[in-house]
Amino acid sequence: MRFLGDILGLRKRWRLWRKRRVQFPPDEIHQAGENAELRLEKLCRAAGKNNEWSVYPSVRIPDPEGGRREIDLILVSGNIVLVVEQKHWSGRFEVFEDGEFLQHRNKGGSHSHATVAHRIARKARLLEEIHRKRYPNNDMTFHVLVAMTHQRLEWPEKMPDLPAEMVNERQLLGRIQSIGGEKIDAEFYETMDGFGTWDEVHMHGGLKLKGDLLGLGLGSGVEEWDVNRNGELMVTSKHPRGVLSIFKETTSHIELHDSGGRHIEIKCKEGPKLKMHVVGRTNSEEVDWMHVDGILASKKPEEWG
Repeated sequence: MRFLGDILGLRKRWRLWRKRRVQFPPDEIHQAGENAELRLEKLCRAAGKNNEWSVYPSVRIPDPEGGRREIDLILVSGNIVLVVEQKHWSGRFEVFEDGEFLQHRNKGGSHSHATVAHRIARKARLLEEIHRKRYPNNDMTFHVLVAMTHQRLEWPEKMPDLPAEMVNERQLLGRIQSIGGEKIDAEFYETMDGFGTWDEVHMHGGLKLKGDLLGLGLGSGVEEWDVNRNGELMVTSKHPRGVLSIFKETTSHIELHDSGGRHIEIKCKEGPKLKMHVVGRTNSEEVDWMHVDGILASKKPEEWG
């Protein structure tokens, strides 16, 4: 019977080892878009440093019609607010009278991006309404821009009237180098500080899931700890993936830290799953912790965020 128990134990450890070694390769298309956004953020920080520009990437604001909407980039100096939607398209594009953007890719094929300018203009209005509700007398001016940042993009000769200004990367950087010069308005800083951004789950193999982290799945004690956390949540998880781990009892180590310096550590063999609503997917889903290498979760938004 002992021999049978050893065989069953080995089979279980083999199964767990196989699970921990599953790799999830990066999504190259989405990763290219994220790299372009990160590049523009860094360029804006550098270009706007001398003129006191504050840079807020991937800001999520509530929508009265439900859920939250993302703004790619918000730039603020004094009482000037630039609300920016970034598009890193190559090829060429057309814009029709109804505001539809049609991209023609270099490799062939076309893709409709619907009303890009109208969508970012609506988000800018929502942002302004949120701030005006908090500070009715605050004197902020909002400017809406669509930044086309790919160097090999052919622009249309004629552009219809749009609710957002169309600029290329050089024009955007030139704008923040030529205007501004004051620290962000204190009241608007408070409003911006109440917003969050996407949560990120980093999978083994390089895939990054972006969305809303709905539950950690590590037990009631961890959930209570997370409810009271300060700022961002940083998680690292270490799983025994070496071949020798098949032949002995092993545990995974999950460490959670928040921006306030608090720390908690969990050890587990198998079973826990976090719950997440990934961007672009209809329903929330469970993610096995054995496949997770780390998490960066946004700070919890304030009531208005």
